[in-house]
Amino acid sequence: MSQSNKGVNGTTLAPEDPFIERLSSGAENYLLCLYRMWEDSEVPTITQLTDTLKRLPQTEGLGTSVPSVAGMIRRMQRQALVDLGDDKRIRLTGKGLEGGVNIARRHRLAEWLVVQLLGMELYQGHNEAHRLEHGISQDFEEKLFERLGQPTRSPYGRLIPKVGEPERATVTQTLDSVPSGVIYTVDRVPEEDMELLRFLSGAMIVPDRDVEVVEAAPYRGVMTVQTQQDKVSIGYNVASQIVVRPHNPQ
Repeated sequence: MSQSNKGVNGTTLAPEDPFIERLSSGAENYLLCLYRMWEDSEVPTITQLTDTLKRLPQTEGLGTSVPSVAGMIRRMQRQALVDLGDDKRIRLTGKGLEGGVNIARRHRLAEWLVVQLLGMELYQGHNEAHRLEHGISQDFEEKLFERLGQPTRSPYGRLIPKVGEPERATVTQTLDSVPSGVIYTVDRVPEEDMELLRFLSGAMIVPDRDVEVVEAAPYRGVMTVQTQQDKVSIGYNVASQIVVRPHNPQ
């Protein structure tokens, strides 16, 4: 008999549980969103989850009204994937957390498939991965993981969880909060906004590239950033979505 793994906070996970294969693509999309929010230590209300689901590609065909999201959460409660607490916030159960790991892993490997193996642009990877993730079998996932060189992070910097092992990222900072004149390395960029990603890619503000705030003007809402390519101006609203870590010269 296979042994269950212990997840974060002692959660028992059973990676061989076949329930994942029986979930609808809609439920997988919900689990992916909820898992990402769990990674960011967010415990959403139905309204907050609705706002997050609206960022998914329209091709996913999800209903994104509050009543439709509430209905899906009720179904997921019956499947023992989520709990809706007295505080009206949604929490993944152990089974739901396992499902989140599974779909997050497939999605992030699919992003690498699109960007690395197929040579598509970084800004295209996230949406294309949504088209692929639901059809990736366990055997395909294992072969893809090996073919990609066993990556630990997605092209956008999010952790690729190991099977049965949810993991939160280490503590980092956002670009809007760092001091001027200090070099940092980009750890993670937002993946949902294609136009923003196109801009960030062109400016070389992507994971594992160095950046330095050379002029901060919070009263104007903009900052000037030195990248490994050029100086660019970005808004604080954008900088707040770019996660950085201390620079570590090789």
